[in-house]
Formats: sequence, C-alpha cells, structure tokens
Amino acid sequence: MTELLISVRNAKEAKTILNTVPALAILDIKEPRRGALSATSPETWQSVATLDRGSTLLSVALGELSEYDLTTSNQIPDSARYAKIGLSGQVETNWIVQWKRIAASLPHATDLVGVIYADHQSANSPTANCIVDTLLAIGCRTFLIDTFDKSQGNLLHHLNCEFLKNFNYHIEQQGGVLVLAGSINATILTDILQTGAQYIGIRGAVCAGDRKNQLSQTATMSFLSSLELSSSGI
Repeated sequence: MTELLISVRNAKEAKTILNTVPALAILDIKEPRRGALSATSPETWQSVATLDRGSTLLSVALGELSEYDLTTSNQIPDSARYAKIGLSGQVETNWIVQWKRIAASLPHATDLVGVIYADHQSANSPTANCIVDTLLAIGCRTFLIDTFDKSQGNLLHHLNCEFLKNFNYHIEQQGGVLVLAGSINATILTDILQTGAQYIGIRGAVCAGDRKNQLSQTATMSFLSSLELSSSGI
C-alpha cells in the first residue's frame, strides 16, 4: 500500500497526526502560509523532533535554494531523515553547485531530496528530467514532485498519469523513491495510486478547509478511508 507523508506546521499538529496515523511513514514540517516549501522556525523543528514518533521518519522543508542560509543547517535536528529545498528561479543557473553545498552541510543522517516543481514554468525552475538526471548522477535517490503555485491546480493539471508512471519507473530502476504531492485529495487518489509512487505527500487534504488552515483529525480520518478504499481497487 502507498505510504503517506503529511506536512504539519507545529508540534500541536504533529501530535494530532501521530495520534491519528500512528503508522505514518513520514512527518514533514513546513509553513504552508508562506509557500510550497517554506520553512518553519528552527525552534519548531526541535519541538517536533522531541516527540515520540515511533518508526515515523522526520522531514523538514528549507524553503527555496536562492534564499537558503547555510548556517541554518546547524539547527536542523540530527534525527531529520530528509530535508527539502525548492529550485524556483534556477532554470538558467548552475544550481547544482549550491545544491551540493547544502547537501554537504546537513546532519550526517539527513538526505537532501531532489525537488521537482510540476509547474516548472510558473516556478522558473528546471524541468523534471533535468533535475532527476542531474541528481541521480551524484547519488541522490529521493525525489519529490510538488506544485509551486497552489492556485494553479493540482499535480494532475500539470503532469499526466502516464508521465508520472514512467517517471516513477525510471527512478525506481535507479534504486530511488518518488514522493508525489501537489494538492492531492480524495478525488484524484485512484489516478495517483496508478502511478506506482511509493509515497503520497498531503497537507490541504487533511486540513479544515485549505492547506493554510489548521489540520483536522476528522479530515485526516476521511482521507485515510478514501486511501484504503482506492487502494483496494488497484
């Protein structure tokens, strides 16, 4: 069964999710009010990191590569398994140089994820194929496809299922894993599951309203039911 990454903005939301989804694969920390991958404060990272997560892995969003301060890496919890940084505005830059610097600055056990914006033209970011081929060549094996502009539709508005299925296959053939995100909700779950991606990343689908609102236990349980139902039909 496809596993979940759920994004939270603080320790209170993290506790709600860990209690509601004890078998959650990845708990991600970001501030959805400020953008697709905006970071929360280092204090929030630490407060979430101290929670009893069982086997749930921890991920932190770091914002966009053009804005990242390398000294921030010293404040990332050692227990963070993944860190994510966007490549908006990097389409005509030698972004890989700074990406490698950031990767090297992270805690020893933290992998920097290769982030791909499905709406790369809106983000002015490199294409999916450019990013994955560049990063596979230097050893990156974890990739996320997300949307940059949340007002311009969900993931499937920008990339179709056939592309995502083939893209996932290409990454898996290289020993990698793919997380699909981008306003994924119950209405498109069946199509998303058909891609074969190992993880689905969600935020808005488990909130009371849109992704900027508070996380909701009721919405979370509803999404889990939809996921179970959709998975049973695959």
